Amino acid sequence: MDDEPAMRQLIETVLGNQNLAVRLADGATAAMSILNSALTPPALLICDVLMPGVDGLELTRRLLARLPKLKVILISGHLLELSWWPTDLREICLLTKPFSSDQLVEAVKQALADPSVAE
Repeated sequence: MDDEPAMRQLIETVLGNQNLAVRLADGATAAMSILNSALTPPALLICDVLMPGVDGLELTRRLLARLPKLKVILISGHLLELSWWPTDLREICLLTKPFSSDQLVEAVKQALADPSVAE
């Protein structure tokens, strides 16, 4: 999920080429709508940190409250200093923009390889 259409398209293309199913959302409201209508819960959320309205940190908290085993990759081109990072989200992967297709794929593979991912 990203508020930038080009970033959403890049993520969809890169992960689609890895035969991964991708659902796109342009904000927290759309993401919650997708979650509420999904037959099976997602295994992974990729979310920009800074977005209008509900930011990626708050959306992550909301989704983890409902899906505790959900894996999350947060992305940001602005937040490079992790010393301020909220303690409740310290275990979450942060992928800094710009990132390469290979970096995205590797981060996704690592998250999905984690045995605690919900089935």
